[in-house]
Amino acid sequence: MKKLIFFTGVLLLTIAFGLDLDRGRLADQPEWIQHTVADMNTQLERYAMPGGIVGISIKDLQTGESFSMNGNRSFNPASVIKIPVMIEAYNQIEQGRISLSTELTLQQHNKLPGAGSIQFFHNKTPFTVGRLIELMITDSDNTATAMLIEKLGMYRINATARKVGMKKTVVRDWTMLNKLPGRHNITSPEDMLMVMDKMYKGQLISKTASVAMLETMKRQRHKWGIARFLPPSTVIANKTGSLDFVRNDVGIIWQNDKPYIVSIFSEHLPSNHGGSVMVGALSKAIFDNRSVL
Repeated sequence: MKKLIFFTGVLLLTIAFGLDLDRGRLADQPEWIQHTVADMNTQLERYAMPGGIVGISIKDLQTGESFSMNGNRSFNPASVIKIPVMIEAYNQIEQGRISLSTELTLQQHNKLPGAGSIQFFHNKTPFTVGRLIELMITDSDNTATAMLIEKLGMYRINATARKVGMKKTVVRDWTMLNKLPGRHNITSPEDMLMVMDKMYKGQLISKTASVAMLETMKRQRHKWGIARFLPPSTVIANKTGSLDFVRNDVGIIWQNDKPYIVSIFSEHLPSNHGGSVMVGALSKAIFDNRSVL
């Protein structure tokens, strides 16, 4: 497996500033990676400057070829943090602590603004764990997430994240809205790529759990990110995340019979709309350059 690692420290691809070391590494990579990097650099200059920080990790699930830019850097995941919450839900289902039919009752303190409709339901409305997982992932429902975090336990969510191999992922803020340093949730592009890889291989919690999680993610309703410029028929299993000047998306894209993982994180972007377009444009650059394989 060939792996190309870019580290900017501050901004953008180092190749944008003509550093020979990364050019040398790039020359040894498969042609689709070389072309992808050039095209992504154009999109980063267009949408991330000035001041934006972007992390990207990509892996071809057939060949194992991969590359990463700021892949191990910590980012605010926004709603992408709902992936480890889902993982812990299925972990506890496997352990017999809960089931998909376990009912949780909506309380006033669970209600969060932002994405999702559960916040508008009456207090004491019951929801099954299965329904809450579905809404948390497919509609990014914040209140559904809060209910699940309360039931599952933040400590257990973090313990399972570490157990499955997530080195940079910590759930600290059940609201997912905090942006203060040291208080917001954190993850990395590589952490999320790794769990998606395990999910695809049926190795995340169990084969049954992996399939169930992947099928849930395929029903994603939010299409502003990696799906934005791809053909509507493309099968994608993903989870988006956004806050002001933060745009993230992680998923598996089935390009005919050649699936691959894309993990994109960003912060300090100059524009919210531009950030959404950037994620879509980066995804399209990868897709287009892989279409010749």
